[in-house]
Amino acid sequence: MPKKPTKPHDEFFKASFGRIEVALDYLSQILPAEIHSELDLASLRRSNASFVTPELKEHFSDVVYACPLKQGQVEVWLSFIFDHKSKVERFPHLQLLRYILHAWEEQLKQKVPLSPIIPIIVYHGKEKWLKKNLKDYFGGAQLPASILPFLPQFDYILTSLQDWTQDQILELKQGLLVNTFLMLKHIWDPLYILKNAELIFRSLDHKHGDFTISILAYLFKNSELAAKDVNNFIQTLPESINQTAMSTYDMILEKGRLEGIEKGIVEGKLKGQLEGKIEGKLEGKLEGKLEGKIEVKLESTKRMLLNDFSDQLIMDLLDVSQEFIIQAKEILHQSEQRTEE
Repeated sequence: MPKKPTKPHDEFFKASFGRIEVALDYLSQILPAEIHSELDLASLRRSNASFVTPELKEHFSDVVYACPLKQGQVEVWLSFIFDHKSKVERFPHLQLLRYILHAWEEQLKQKVPLSPIIPIIVYHGKEKWLKKNLKDYFGGAQLPASILPFLPQFDYILTSLQDWTQDQILELKQGLLVNTFLMLKHIWDPLYILKNAELIFRSLDHKHGDFTISILAYLFKNSELAAKDVNNFIQTLPESINQTAMSTYDMILEKGRLEGIEKGIVEGKLKGQLEGKIEGKLEGKLEGKLEGKIEVKLESTKRMLLNDFSDQLIMDLLDVSQEFIIQAKEILHQSEQRTEE
């Protein structure tokens, strides 16, 4: 499996499963019926909580929702957990046990009632995930029944997309969950995505602007594609998202260029410090380059604002702060006022 950075995978997972319509599509169609029937999904709400500890970041990313039961006052937490490792986790129960305990510890700190937590693992690696019971780690059937009460007993829901055929994905109710699953399933073969744009981007139009940008950014960030292939691909997209694709690709290239400038500045400065040769003249040049980088980011931010990119997407794509975007908006506003005068 190609060794790609995990960040683009995490970003797309959060951008897709962070949308309540995607979560609802999953819970209503894939969650086991006996669980689904107990939940008041009409009251589902996104939580800003994350229970991934620093130790678990190597394994997981999460998006958390809270949902009351139809009967009683109990609220259930549904954690969509993305396994971003390239290899199957041998002991997922142990990772999940840390996750669940951390969640309950956080609830105790907040002095709120403890909630049942349903972990939902979304996996898109190439290796086959063989789901086991926790007791199998300890010998399974060889354990006498008298020992079992001393082992924790809990389960998790697994969606391993490599076990899903394309037809099974397309049989789901049409919605952004279908696009999400298709992209996650095929991201390891970007040329397939380029050749099947109509399938991967089906039903997306101007109403799904932010999601379309997220899915395009995921493709462009995670794949080393030739500019010729990308341009041919963009031409095959529906007219409604064609321009969005071109703008997104330009912004990804721009971010890569900015990161290259920043890396060069940092490496040059560190090298100078190590050699003890940083003089005022050299520092002035470095500061000039840094100022130039900020100017480039500002111009890129202004272009994205004019193309109606959301603040969050600009922050993700260009790695700028909300305050930086506010300043860019103010500069644009002042420019518009001067034009009107």
